[in-house]
Amino acid sequence: MIGFFLALIDEPSDREKFNELYNTYNQLMFKVAMSIMHNEALAQETVQDCLLKIAMTIADLPAAGTKRAKAFIVIMVRNKARDNLKAEHIDIIEPIDESEIISNDIVSEILSDMGYKHIVEEILKLDIIYRDILSLRIIYEYSIEEICSLLDISENTAKSRIYRGRKILKKCLEGIHNE
Repeated sequence: MIGFFLALIDEPSDREKFNELYNTYNQLMFKVAMSIMHNEALAQETVQDCLLKIAMTIADLPAAGTKRAKAFIVIMVRNKARDNLKAEHIDIIEPIDESEIISNDIVSEILSDMGYKHIVEEILKLDIIYRDILSLRIIYEYSIEEICSLLDISENTAKSRIYRGRKILKKCLEGIHNE
């Protein structure tokens, strides 16, 4: 099974990296898929889909054993499992009000007062759709393009979710800051 994915990878160092990711996260991937799908065959299929994506983008992925790699794996499997459960999915994009731009001032101010840990805690309290994208963008510092590739969403969808998530995060942080 793993031989198929390794055959897709040209560089020996990338093959080794894939092997490490596979050995480190294969069971976790299956558990995440099962927690969503509740069907062993569908969960295995989801894991295979994710392993294929990992093999195709291995050079761009973080090393196994890092928080960034684990977050990427969990988010990717969770999203793929949801996608596999849906026959069709249409993202409804809320128009962005350009006059209401979220500035980094509040985040910077609170970061200096509360620290990074509190911001991460607030991000982890958000709905999953915003938690995933803000975790990738703010905590793990992925670019919009990388996020689109990892989550298999369009750039407009990513920007819209980041915008809405930051707006919600700002309200949460302002509430804590005012306390």
